[in-house]
Amino acid sequence: MNRKLKIAPLILTLCSTSVIAEVTLNGFASIRATAADSDNGTTPFSTLKGDGEVSFKDESLFAIQARADLGEGLSATVQLMAEGRNDFDVEARWAYFSYEINDTHRVSAGRFANPIFFQSEYEKVGFAHNFSRLPKAVYVGFDFSTVEGMALDSTFDIGDYTLDTKVLYGNWDGSAFFTQTGKREAFGLKDIISMRGTLSGDWWKIYAGGFISEMDGGDVDTLITDVFSSGGVAAAVSLGATQTDVNTFNKAVTWTGKDGIYWYAGFNIDYNNWIADFEYADYGVKDSVGAGTEVWYAALGYRFDSYVITVHTEDFEQTRDYSFLSSVQHPVLNATGEAIHQAFASGAFDGSGITLRYDFHSNATLKLDYFKGSNARAAVGDYSIWSIGVDLVF
Repeated sequence: MNRKLKIAPLILTLCSTSVIAEVTLNGFASIRATAADSDNGTTPFSTLKGDGEVSFKDESLFAIQARADLGEGLSATVQLMAEGRNDFDVEARWAYFSYEINDTHRVSAGRFANPIFFQSEYEKVGFAHNFSRLPKAVYVGFDFSTVEGMALDSTFDIGDYTLDTKVLYGNWDGSAFFTQTGKREAFGLKDIISMRGTLSGDWWKIYAGGFISEMDGGDVDTLITDVFSSGGVAAAVSLGATQTDVNTFNKAVTWTGKDGIYWYAGFNIDYNNWIADFEYADYGVKDSVGAGTEVWYAALGYRFDSYVITVHTEDFEQTRDYSFLSSVQHPVLNATGEAIHQAFASGAFDGSGITLRYDFHSNATLKLDYFKGSNARAAVGDYSIWSIGVDLVF
């Protein structure tokens, strides 16, 4: 899925085309020292070590973006990124072309950001927001934050307001970290259809968006049927469950063919140096063992001179709904499905933090952050994170 590339040959290739296209290079970086700790020793988030030691890799990254203007509204963009948590291996995060149909519409095709949440397209650009890390309850770091497909971006002037919209179609295949197994499991999203809109005034924005896709369970389905369910299925068969009962159970608990549904909504206010943000999201795999998830964060900040101080609170909660087992009649199989669902719905955490941002340079900002919360996982418990670092653009 992630293509590891050597950066120098690609940049040389892009620059060699300058005789026929104007190539613009820019980029962003974060160099951050982070330490996370918990009462019971387990990291609160898979992107952090969680042993209390200071790490200069967990939240550091470097990215460079090349955009070739081919004229007559056509352009090509490549973004290369190296993250410390991946040992700074370089990957082509974005690679797409765009065509300006007119002043209102732009169509793009290739590999680009999947707008799961409001700031998904620039969540890696630390300079673009006032947090050391965007609130984890919402921006937990999904691996399907990029997709391969096509998109239509549009901008409409509505009196004194501006409406920005995006419609996207695409696919994704890859893997993600599962706390249930402590490792990455492969799955896919097929026929993603995404829509979003942002209405903006002089000092405010309101927004909403979401997507729906067909799930390809991959290794997750194998894990559910061959590992999590095997004992319960064997017990049910020994008590008279038929193959039809087992097939009905497997269809109920697995992901393949089910709908993955994500949606979000929120607002941003930036008025007289006061800054307020709120975002809510709800997502899950419909009619399957996958738990529904409700998340939100609220933030209030104040800007004075070159400083911004922000306090925020956030919440991540998974809900239990056993209706997906309505077709499973055998009591042992039903109980097995409930137990697996409870394992998938065991995630919950909350927390609050404070961040100080100091813009000491037109292209760089220093951030100090402290965050403290509680995680429902017994292996984590109460946890805290502190960090200091520099975000820059160039």
